[in-house]
Amino acid sequence: MIGVVVWSSDAREKAVIWCEDQGALAYLQGRDNLICDRRWPEPGDLLELDCELIGDLRHARDVSILSEQVCPHLPGMLRKVHCDKSPARQLRLVASREPDEILESCPAPTLRVGAVR
Repeated sequence: MIGVVVWSSDAREKAVIWCEDQGALAYLQGRDNLICDRRWPEPGDLLELDCELIGDLRHARDVSILSEQVCPHLPGMLRKVHCDKSPARQLRLVASREPDEILESCPAPTLRVGAVR
């Protein structure tokens, strides 16, 4: 699976990864889960990983860095969206007509009644 690091702490050897399947976030803990541990993943790094579900947590395993700083702006974008208090507009009015106008413009369907043998 492919993922992008959204939070990381080299000192704690922990990271949070947003995965391509857009399921639960994956948690990376400890260098023993890195294939090559010479550099700890940083926010914005593109990773390849396997996931293991333990209880309710999705753990990242066999993690390798595919490309460094592919999405360095992602953590900031996520913070901005989270901090934006204005509600997202889900619906948009595309037409407005009175109920009688709608009924007049839509012809009634032709009904056929028959028996099946």
